[in-house]
Amino acid sequence: MAHSIKIAVLGADEPLAATLFKELEERNLPIGQILALTLGEAEANASFNGEEIPCQPAAGFDWTQADLLVVTTRGRAARRFVDEALVAGRSVLALGEPLVQHPQAAWLDPDHPQFPQGKLWLVPDATASLIARVLRPLAASLGVERVDAFASLAVSAMGQAGIDELHEQISQLFSLGSIETGVFPLQIAFNLIPQVGDLLPDGLSQAEQGAQQALQNLLGSDAPHCQISMTWAPVFYGHGIALHLTGGAGLSIENVRTRLQNAPGVVLMDEHLPGGYPTPATDAAESGDAFVGRLRASSAGSDKLVQLWLVGDNVRIEAMNLAQIMERLVEKQ
Repeated sequence: MAHSIKIAVLGADEPLAATLFKELEERNLPIGQILALTLGEAEANASFNGEEIPCQPAAGFDWTQADLLVVTTRGRAARRFVDEALVAGRSVLALGEPLVQHPQAAWLDPDHPQFPQGKLWLVPDATASLIARVLRPLAASLGVERVDAFASLAVSAMGQAGIDELHEQISQLFSLGSIETGVFPLQIAFNLIPQVGDLLPDGLSQAEQGAQQALQNLLGSDAPHCQISMTWAPVFYGHGIALHLTGGAGLSIENVRTRLQNAPGVVLMDEHLPGGYPTPATDAAESGDAFVGRLRASSAGSDKLVQLWLVGDNVRIEAMNLAQIMERLVEKQ
């Protein structure tokens, strides 16, 4: 790559891309040109550094125009264009899902990126990033042996189409109209859908598998056994995650609270009062922090169990992950 790089952004008309552009503007990276690509019709514009950039269809794009392809959409059609860019010798930076099983994929840690051989680099999604943010100060020091996570995902993880579908279904229900589905397999308005991504033979979904792999990469040798279950929730922005931690004698409310109070990127909200706990809408919106509350403990034989609740702005966290890695890529040139 040249010092001033050209970046193609696939999904430039998505909320994640808009937030990513703001992150890049704040970092003032030497970006020579943004090439805005869309999976849909070329009707939208992207905004970067005060300039309106018309989106162009990804179909037929000349990948040699760009030094790097950044994928900010989870649309199934993205796989085709990722492969085209790789064949053209371009580097690709993308969220894990739906590219978890791509044969050329390698995971990166946004805080300590090591760029392995190969050109397709996967970035942890918000679910893995939030869980890792909380587990890093706890896993090794407190002897956490197992983590069970239930993640309630906001529809913005599916981009503008997911946001639009929830909004339209709410309107259809209030007007007593019939529900139309497209992005999600079932009604999402006032509902929960316990399948995020295609199902694999072992019953996991691709998104669950991807988050578990990303979490293993982020925590390395300190990673306890972790099982993640995901569901779609009728929330526009902000994931909510219930964590159940199992370990030995060192795992206690007091020890967890002490370590989380000093953990970078973590805000502890654990007042035993009505409303003394974090929610996506009231606390996490537009923040890059993980907000933690509802700490409670129990025992099962010799095992100690601590349960907690955390929320975070999924779009902001994923944009920060992408921007952080892009900054390191530029620094390497």
